[in-house]
Amino acid sequence: MRVPFAPIVAFFEPSRTAMAYTLKDLYSTRHEETIGFLKSTDYPGSGDWVPVISDSRQLVVEGGYNVEKYKASEALRKRVEAADKKNVKPASTMLTAAGVTSLPSSGTKSIPAGVANRVAALEMLRHLWLIKKSGSHKLWVLSLPESYRDWPAADLAGKTFDGIGARLNDDTSHFSVDDRKHLSQATQNGLKWVQKAMTVAASPGKKGNLDIIKRWFADENSTDEDMLAAAATLNAGLKKIAAVIKSTFLLITDMPLDRGNAAKASTNAFVFSGEKIDVIYVEAAFFSNADMFKDLKNWTRIVVHELSHRACKTADNRYRHNKAGLKPAAADPNFTAAKALNNADSWAMFCMDCSGEMVAGDYVKVKVAA
Repeated sequence: MRVPFAPIVAFFEPSRTAMAYTLKDLYSTRHEETIGFLKSTDYPGSGDWVPVISDSRQLVVEGGYNVEKYKASEALRKRVEAADKKNVKPASTMLTAAGVTSLPSSGTKSIPAGVANRVAALEMLRHLWLIKKSGSHKLWVLSLPESYRDWPAADLAGKTFDGIGARLNDDTSHFSVDDRKHLSQATQNGLKWVQKAMTVAASPGKKGNLDIIKRWFADENSTDEDMLAAAATLNAGLKKIAAVIKSTFLLITDMPLDRGNAAKASTNAFVFSGEKIDVIYVEAAFFSNADMFKDLKNWTRIVVHELSHRACKTADNRYRHNKAGLKPAAADPNFTAAKALNNADSWAMFCMDCSGEMVAGDYVKVKVAA
């Protein structure tokens, strides 16, 4: 699902309930904010926290993260774990890392804004994971503890020591170890799908390739010349999607504001088409078995669908579960060949088809002839 950037309004499948966001809700806004917070001179200026803070400042860069400085995230987690084994709560460790030299045991007085901001920046990094795989594939996953209901800077603002402690001491992770592994598999598999689709779109004259393109993007009025033009559009767009996946910065996170929101229970994922950096917001239904496709096949479909929004500016003209299916029809003004060529689910299903992962029943599900 693509979320238009201005105005920032989302339409979530399947209910298409309008949901509004503001610029401050975007991850990229908080990313820039984190860079600013890390510039503070109130972090420890001496002692063993200095190299960790130095690496943290170098980890967060304009437009993403510095892979070479990921050790900052690992160091934060190790420091917290080591201190916890000595009965030092994570809140105390994180506040010390933020330059607080005198820690209250409890209190109802609000933590100073500067302290909250410095802690918030480190919290973003403590819960950041770099999923490394072979080749150029690198995926970042931000997995904030379940108690957060907004990005750390907003969530911690104005909280008391007790309130901030409840967040910092929360040892849960929104995405489990298995979730993070599955997200990485989905992006890797997505790249394979896209690369196989590129071989089809780049050579429409090769036996069988034009038939696959027609299956998803031709209506009764489409000519072979139209399909050759569609192939060129697909090939150019697929190259962009592949470039995003192969880049050193693709982030998957959730939208903390949506946690516990029943209206979002059926949402798989979404992106903001105009966001400055590549972020996929993975929501509650992503890992469910409610879709017509299951497990890795569905996770991969979602990733390709969302990245077609980001890289190719596709729309959600029709979803795979629409009762009319995904076969374009000249008589249907809502889903002509032109509409299909700009439809995210059509791109995702085309990639699935090209990858060889569709079985006979899959074509029946989306009402497209094999």
